[in-house]
Amino acid sequence: MSQTAVSVRNYQPALLVSIGLTLFILPLQASLDLANTVLFYVLGVVVTGSRYGRGPAIFAAVSNSLFYLYLFVPPPLSLAITEPQYLLAAVVMLVVAVLVGHLTASLKSKAEQVDAWETQSRALYDLARQLGASLTSEEVAQVTSRFLRIALQAVNIRIIPESACDQPPPPLTGALLRAALNQGQPLLSNGSSQQLTLVLMPLAACVDPRCVLACELPTTTARTPATQELLETASSVVTVALQRTHFADVARETEIRRSAEALRNSILSALSHDLRTPLTVMVGLAETLELDKISPERQRNMLAALKNQALLINQQVTNLLDMARLRSGSIDLNEAWQPIEDVIGTTLRLVKRHWKDREITVDVSPDLPPLRFDAVLIERLLWNLLENAIKFSPADTPVELVVRRLGDWVEVLVCDWGPGLPPEALEDLFNMFRRGREESNIPGVGLGLAIARGFAEVHGGQVLAENRLGGGACFRLRLPVGTPPTLKELEGL
Repeated sequence: MSQTAVSVRNYQPALLVSIGLTLFILPLQASLDLANTVLFYVLGVVVTGSRYGRGPAIFAAVSNSLFYLYLFVPPPLSLAITEPQYLLAAVVMLVVAVLVGHLTASLKSKAEQVDAWETQSRALYDLARQLGASLTSEEVAQVTSRFLRIALQAVNIRIIPESACDQPPPPLTGALLRAALNQGQPLLSNGSSQQLTLVLMPLAACVDPRCVLACELPTTTARTPATQELLETASSVVTVALQRTHFADVARETEIRRSAEALRNSILSALSHDLRTPLTVMVGLAETLELDKISPERQRNMLAALKNQALLINQQVTNLLDMARLRSGSIDLNEAWQPIEDVIGTTLRLVKRHWKDREITVDVSPDLPPLRFDAVLIERLLWNLLENAIKFSPADTPVELVVRRLGDWVEVLVCDWGPGLPPEALEDLFNMFRRGREESNIPGVGLGLAIARGFAEVHGGQVLAENRLGGGACFRLRLPVGTPPTLKELEGL
């Protein structure tokens, strides 16, 4: 419906109010004097002006004056006025009614304007709040589209970068987009239909690339000052959000490159130092054996040393591969319900084979429940914890391994009598390539604890570090107990 039709329709209630007041006053004519009748008609003008605006209020004032003169001023049912005072009263009523209607309509307009400003401010606040939580340019575009659809009934809303100006979707054209960018001012053009107007708001403050906010608005509201003001304010907020997401993307990319470079340097350092050293020893041993001028006993010792160096290299390469699998999330668990004592026994046999002279005390609580885990991964986890304790504690002190149930967990403690851990950096020990002592001649690349925690977490468990009373460190592996299957369930498998 057109604006003109709406305005004309507002005059009908004004006429009905005048007729209604007249019908109300007629039965009371005998008990009311003309002054009170005038007050009733002025009240009707006030009601009309507050509800329908200035034009209907003036129309009601004229209508009321005519009804007053025709029906109530002697002689009744005639516009012939015999007394000047009645004419003066009618004129005064008309003037007062017009003034009161004008003031009432103005107050109504101001109130509507204040309500519109409040609604607009609330909408812009919500827009700014939602844009503040947006992390990517795609989220910014979604929030902006939702705001313009609700606030301005906009359609075909797009944020178009400068790089997409060559082949924009209709009704956009490359010439319009470049004109908006070059002028740096809003640009209006014909929309996809007569009822729509195309609006282009340049977001030229965006660092890279420059963008244009394009949308189609109803033609009746597209060129109004209120709409233009709202669009300019919204475009400023959107520009700030796009700038923030742009710099956030740059910061993320920089951080990713920095992390990748640090990881590459750490891996190269590990390969160049912790792998090159045992390789050098192996080459020397092989060259010595090649000479074939040493006694059989010394050959056996050198072959054992060669084997130990090969096992060391194998363990470090295995750690690197395990960490790569953890980082990529490509670990497939081969879980089964089984006693943890079996895995502990297998791990201890491997440790004893590598460190024959090292004392390891074992205290395993009886009646431990079976657990669901991947035996290979838990074996590597325990190996890393035991290897860490052996390497960083004196050779004449024992390494303690305690297994017990603690509530919903089965806890494995690996404790040593070494120098302990830095209290301020207990969690940092579980980061990649982080060691308890940065400068140390102890071989290793600082992956064992990170891998241990990663393997524990994929099982729903934990690995914690703490210093023990009297010196040394303890690492706690906690695995969830869970609910083992019953015999009937196992028979049904």
